[in-house]
Amino acid sequence: MRAVMALLGKEYRLFFGDKASILLTFLVPFVLIYIFGNIFSGVGDDDGGIGAKITVAALNASGEAGGDAVIEAMAAEDSLRVLRGLEDEEGNLAPFTPESIRQGIVDRRYNFAVVVPEDYLAEDGIGVLIEFISNPRNQIESQVVNGLVQKSVFMKLPQLLAPQADAWQEDNMGLSQTVVFREGLAALLNESIDDPAFHVDPDDMTFGALLDGLMDDGSSAATGPDPTDGETSAGAGTEASSTGLDSIFNNLLTIREDQVYGKEVSNPHLTRMIGGYALMFLLFATTASAASLFEERREGMFLRLLSMPVKRTHILWSKYLFNTSLGVLQALTLFIASSFLFDIDVWSHVPTLVLICVLAASACTAFGMVLAAVCSTPQQTQGIGTLLILGMTAMSGAWVPLQWMPPLMQAIGKFSLVYWGIEAFRGALWEGLGVLQLAWPWLAVLTAYSVVLLAIAAWRFRVGGMFR
Repeated sequence: MRAVMALLGKEYRLFFGDKASILLTFLVPFVLIYIFGNIFSGVGDDDGGIGAKITVAALNASGEAGGDAVIEAMAAEDSLRVLRGLEDEEGNLAPFTPESIRQGIVDRRYNFAVVVPEDYLAEDGIGVLIEFISNPRNQIESQVVNGLVQKSVFMKLPQLLAPQADAWQEDNMGLSQTVVFREGLAALLNESIDDPAFHVDPDDMTFGALLDGLMDDGSSAATGPDPTDGETSAGAGTEASSTGLDSIFNNLLTIREDQVYGKEVSNPHLTRMIGGYALMFLLFATTASAASLFEERREGMFLRLLSMPVKRTHILWSKYLFNTSLGVLQALTLFIASSFLFDIDVWSHVPTLVLICVLAASACTAFGMVLAAVCSTPQQTQGIGTLLILGMTAMSGAWVPLQWMPPLMQAIGKFSLVYWGIEAFRGALWEGLGVLQLAWPWLAVLTAYSVVLLAIAAWRFRVGGMFR
């Protein structure tokens, strides 16, 4: 037993003497649980967090009070932040137009918009038409917004349909018969209710007037006869009534969807996510390859090379070009395999994807070389690299939507090269953007990362002890 305890103590001494092992064992889980704890703890505000409000632009193109009521119902939802316009260059609020509200989605100002069109009331029958414009970059968010929009419309549906129901009644019964019906109904109520203060006029028997009265009273319940008291349960009368109701309320609510981007994408979910996984694999592969510099130094490879007409810059450039080309091949293999296995549309975007892969692999390789330059052992490189890669990937929208992050994490995530790589891949595969459209800012930022990180790595290798 004494021997076992002695060996156990040896294991602990070796463990605590390895900083990389300590880092991987304790710090990485802490960082990840901190990130995901902030995301899924339900904390959020208008700027971020899983409980944050989703921004929805809204326009009442009809100008009717019913359209305003729908938008007000949406604004009352805790999960939505409704925009009625955008500020212009002078800081004044410019109301939306049918053109500008869609352009806001194209410009990535927001991802969802609701329009109550001029012809929102159906011409035939009874029904309401609502336009839903979207760029569903996040499938869960899109489903939440769609459901809340339908809820808001149904809450105001009686108010929207009351004038239409009155018109439908007059069209089907005739104006004179409708007047007789309302007069008879008003007289029946006045006779049946033994209260001198109670009196209704025929004009109070319209759908709109009845609805206003119910809403003013705070009650919308109505009591009808018990269906078990009668003998008609499933006979011809019920079938006729059902047919009549179907003809009246067919297409009661129609949502006309206008998906700005991703409409033709065959595998939406994977198309939205594949860029993040490609960046994560690139970072791990290029960081591990850059860490091989330590192995070459240990074997004396650098001293033998430097004894020949080879400079340190030659070694670094060869390592950089090798890792970049290897990263490009890895990323392209991932995309091509996804096209065959999961029907991702890669072939329509080959030139753009190749350029993004080159720039992303270049930035990831430069990142790995910086790690190798600032660390003193391969274990440190792997440990710190794992921590930074998982942290950047988690906070850059690769695993969960960036909008679910708290504001501070959103800001940190947007400084990561993973974020810009994801946005570039998503712009090509999901939105179908070309090289010129992606040039600024996405491709430009990836290029800047490569240049800056390479400069830092070259400086550290020059003053460090890698080649000594």
